[in-house]
Amino acid sequence: MIQINKSIFYYIFDKQFKELSHIYNEHKYNNKLSEIKINKNKIKNHFSAKKAVFLYQTHSNKIINIKNDYNENILIYGDGMITKNKEILLTIQTADCVPVLLYSENNIIGAAHCGWKGTKNNIIKNIINEMKKSGAKNISAILGPSIHQDSYEVDAEYHKSFLQESDEFHRFFLKSKNANHYLFNLPSFVKHKLKEENINCIGQINHNTYKMIKKYPSYRRSYHLNKRCHQRILSCIIIK
Repeated sequence: MIQINKSIFYYIFDKQFKELSHIYNEHKYNNKLSEIKINKNKIKNHFSAKKAVFLYQTHSNKIINIKNDYNENILIYGDGMITKNKEILLTIQTADCVPVLLYSENNIIGAAHCGWKGTKNNIIKNIINEMKKSGAKNISAILGPSIHQDSYEVDAEYHKSFLQESDEFHRFFLKSKNANHYLFNLPSFVKHKLKEENINCIGQINHNTYKMIKKYPSYRRSYHLNKRCHQRILSCIIIK
């Protein structure tokens, strides 16, 4: 665990954490239920958490406020969550998208799965608003590893959809060597959305998940290799 202040701790589990197989999705891998249960229990024990929240992530902008009565056996759909309760571990799964961990000076925490779709649809604004509704003051963010611009090629329609929303978004794209394609800077786009909400980014693991094959799973790399991407990076935060 990495300590942020006297009450808040976080950790980001990559493939080099050998005690885990890094598979957490019961709904996708029901032939690996015992393995997934072991992984989740090891994560909880690592933090000595009473409960751990694993969302069914769908690239949405939906935020869940996790209360003390949260039932770990009920599947919840969403891509971000907050809590002000102790000993509840918030977890975000990624394999190229940006994991964002959030905390306030008065010990309210949040975690968000920020792919291009959720970020474009204001998941950052939504989670900040939810934290503030719970009383959060002076919120800061930590960004985990994600795909970088030189590995994230997109087509012209993708590029056009961003410019239709704002000409300002042109700065997050570079022209690719391939005709009618662009390179998108997802982590910079996420940081832009944090800045819009006046959130201070106090840390970032500036690693390219696509290129660091021994350390990180990458959905896009697996797709290019014609393989399934089973594993996930797990970004966690808790109030102790």
